Amino acid sequence: MINLLEEAPVNIAGVMFMAYPDKAEKVANDLKAYPGAEMHVKGENGSLVFTVEGLEGESNPAKRIINTITDMSNVAGVISSSLIFHHNDAGLPQHQGKQL
Repeated sequence: MINLLEEAPVNIAGVMFMAYPDKAEKVANDLKAYPGAEMHVKGENGSLVFTVEGLEGESNPAKRIINTITDMSNVAGVISSSLIFHHNDAGLPQHQGKQL
């Protein structure tokens, strides 16, 4: 869950992957192995809903998230991937050293 009062900026993306239904279980397990990746829903039709989060201490979490999603999209059995949302609160005043 995102807490907008966290001390460190939150960088997270939501992605939907479509896998061949008969390979969805293996694909889901392969995708779960990626750093910062978490599965939330697996549909009977092969749809897989994931979030990919920035990791603590990363200097460029957005780039790593993009690279991770790209790598996940190339996993055997993935038919397609769609970026559903991306949230980056690094621009909020509390992350710019400003008082709220």
